[in-house]
Amino acid sequence: MLKFYCYNFTSEKTTAQIIEDIKTLCDCTKQYEREEEIMLFVIVPAVSLEAVCAAFPDRKLVKISSQSLSVKGITDELTPEKLREAGADMAITGLTDRRYYLGETSEMTRDNLEVILGMGFKAMLCVGETREMAQKGTAAEVIAAQLGTGYSRVPYEAHYRIGTVYRPLWDFGSGYTPDEDYTLDMLKTIRETVKKTLPGFPIEMPLFYGGILSPEKLSEYFQKGIIDGVFWDSRNITVEEFVKMIHTIG
Repeated sequence: MLKFYCYNFTSEKTTAQIIEDIKTLCDCTKQYEREEEIMLFVIVPAVSLEAVCAAFPDRKLVKISSQSLSVKGITDELTPEKLREAGADMAITGLTDRRYYLGETSEMTRDNLEVILGMGFKAMLCVGETREMAQKGTAAEVIAAQLGTGYSRVPYEAHYRIGTVYRPLWDFGSGYTPDEDYTLDMLKTIRETVKKTLPGFPIEMPLFYGGILSPEKLSEYFQKGIIDGVFWDSRNITVEEFVKMIHTIG
């Protein structure tokens, strides 16, 4: 069973630290066959992308993604042209904190995704809710709308280059943890919504979970086919802890 592991480097890491951490991730997971047992992805800030890509010209062990992209040419944002020049493998759009803190709309993520796929890159669409939405019972409706808009222009031929990341904004450091039924319902909603939004796709799109769960519970979710991958931040788990999690899950 192929498992996907995504490690998102947040802004507290310098470019040099990111490169060293990626080396550790690769060195400590060499025993796993890529594309058969695991796939390892690292998501890096735009400012570090070029240097990180140059440090890892051989992408057999790891795929490198940018965590932001702008088709509008906004200052300090990564453009599609710079993404190509840097030599990245993919880009992610719709990160939950960008949606709710920076005002990135579903229409913006749709446009970003369309461009990323049109350039031949792999892509991930991130969706998620706030704590208030979870408590009010509107989270499923909000995420379904994010998916419906975000995936409204995905060409059939790009079906094997996309993944969905479910990342609840409130799950990190808020002190609020939902019961398991809530998490399972949200993951089920995402699976069903993606199928409705992209009917006729020959393979089921990989689903990554970006919330906090124990390695044992994540392993159970993998085995039951509830999720296909995990997506965790460097601010919440060290690279050594992430490697340990991979070894625990397998």
